[in-house]
Amino acid sequence: MKITIARQDLFEAVGKVRTVVAQKSALPILSHIHMRAEGNSVCLTATDLKVAIECSVDCQVETPGELTVSAHRLGAILSELPDGEVDLALSENGVIDLEAGRIRTRLFSMSAEEFPHMPTLEAVQPIVMRQGTLRRLFEKTSFAICTDQARYNLTGLLFSLQEGRLVVVATDGRRMSLCIETEGAPEDAPAREGVIIPGKMISELERLLGDEGMVEVYLDASRAMFVFDRLRMSTALIDGAFPNYEMVVPKKHDKEVIVHRGAFLEAIRRTRTMTSDKFNSVRFVLDSGLLTFRVTTPEVGEYQEELAVEYDGPSMEIAFNPDFVADVLRRISDDQVCLILKDQSSPGMIRPFRNEAADESYTNVVMPIRI
Repeated sequence: MKITIARQDLFEAVGKVRTVVAQKSALPILSHIHMRAEGNSVCLTATDLKVAIECSVDCQVETPGELTVSAHRLGAILSELPDGEVDLALSENGVIDLEAGRIRTRLFSMSAEEFPHMPTLEAVQPIVMRQGTLRRLFEKTSFAICTDQARYNLTGLLFSLQEGRLVVVATDGRRMSLCIETEGAPEDAPAREGVIIPGKMISELERLLGDEGMVEVYLDASRAMFVFDRLRMSTALIDGAFPNYEMVVPKKHDKEVIVHRGAFLEAIRRTRTMTSDKFNSVRFVLDSGLLTFRVTTPEVGEYQEELAVEYDGPSMEIAFNPDFVADVLRRISDDQVCLILKDQSSPGMIRPFRNEAADESYTNVVMPIRI
């Protein structure tokens, strides 16, 4: 194999695929990037056996072929090379010769035959939608994905298509984020049962999806694949039962508080400065037209702040983890939000507030902390 390619093009392609490479692996080949040159392009692939990313980039192919190269070393070298063209060739002894102007580098390769093949789902009919729509759905919900591997079925995001509605849900057992897209969802695509896409894949998609262009989503019983912008991304799905999210959303909450999102977030951030890792809770004291935040933390002190709100109902008090509330508020772009409550032992809900009503297409449920 021998190619000539612009340093910047190769550097960007390596950056797109190398993030899935594991820091440590029992299989040394997984620390490498696979490169296959043919026609007038080179295809780079990286995988950790669960998630795989493939990126194609134009280049001059003098000799078609394939090789593997250390993801870490290639990325480090390319980051320090001057702009210009890079010649990359695999010699018969398995050594890679890399040349850039007067710079000469030799890297050891491993057999390309050892590298795992990229799975394909060509027989599956894809769901086609806008990249920006899909990325925004993930950004609104992925923060609630569970990171505890002991609860493996919650370490991903539920993804389903129902009667022209694209539904994504994430939960860690203490909070849940649900987003429903109707305007940007594909209208003619068949309904798909919910599948659980691993959190690592969701993070990669948030990083690589753009605002423009389309993305093809392929789903079968065990894998998901996303194809866009000369990228192909594949992942094994999480095999497990996801909680019934419809049962989690409270139905009989009768207290609705309308509050300015920016002021709400600023107040929550200030209360967080007076909590600790062991005592991380804020009391919400609700009265007519007023929401008071109170924090009492042993060995730290006390904090109180009042915020004017739209509310005309009975007084009540409830406590929440301020980090969970702030995570939601950061992902809402509307000027106002609706805090929906029942009593101090029932979950609270936060939704955007627009057009004189709470927007039910984006619902965040937060479990209270016992007072």
